[in-house]
Amino acid sequence: MEFPFDVAGLLGAPTGREGPLVGLVDESHLRADNGMLSTVLEEMGKRSAAAQGLRKPVTSGAFLGDQRVYLLAQGKTALGVLKVGRKRLFVEAPFRSCELADVRNSFQEIEPLCTLDFYVHEKCQRSGFGHQLFSAMLQLEEIAPEQMGYDRPSPKLLAFLQKHHGLCKHKPQNNNFVVFDAFWDDVFKSDVRGRSGYTPATCRQSASHRQHSAGRGVTSQISERKNILSSGAAMDHQRHRRTVQAAPIF
Repeated sequence: MEFPFDVAGLLGAPTGREGPLVGLVDESHLRADNGMLSTVLEEMGKRSAAAQGLRKPVTSGAFLGDQRVYLLAQGKTALGVLKVGRKRLFVEAPFRSCELADVRNSFQEIEPLCTLDFYVHEKCQRSGFGHQLFSAMLQLEEIAPEQMGYDRPSPKLLAFLQKHHGLCKHKPQNNNFVVFDAFWDDVFKSDVRGRSGYTPATCRQSASHRQHSAGRGVTSQISERKNILSSGAAMDHQRHRRTVQAAPIF
């Protein structure tokens, strides 16, 4: 979707940089640059809602709160959008062996990072853009896809997750969120942090733990790294927003 201004430049892309870039947009960026990024998110949110048959957009340029949007752009063109944020969910854990008998068929309170909206423009689909956008998000959030929740995922998104990440098994939930069975492996295996290199999403144990997770978790990491530009191994701390140059499209 083309705009009358340099979208990639608004995300922090240096002048003359070629190729698609993934930029992180949070609440603090919406009012900057005369609200141009807000305009981009508003229009992409409408396109996403129309593509999914939703009555109203999930992504809006008016307000993000503690949620974040990853925007894939090249020059004046916005190629895709991915919105994430933490959600407090009550979900039913899958049936497990006797070692996990305490969580069998029981509802658990969790607060994972969730994919709330995922859209790649129709003209850009089946070209690897979605995979690059999602991979950039995983890299910057420092999370594995099985550690996330997914809000009303479309058949396309479920197929995408199975194809690229081998995720398919999940127990249907009343809230229409999908939490894959593999999520519980991370929750209940004490050595997952050392093996995976990721920080696992966990079951909430107390109000204080929930406050710690929401206030000092991924949000604080994002705040601390706003000025980082990543392109392969190169890091440029002079940028105002974090961006990741997408891999070449073949």
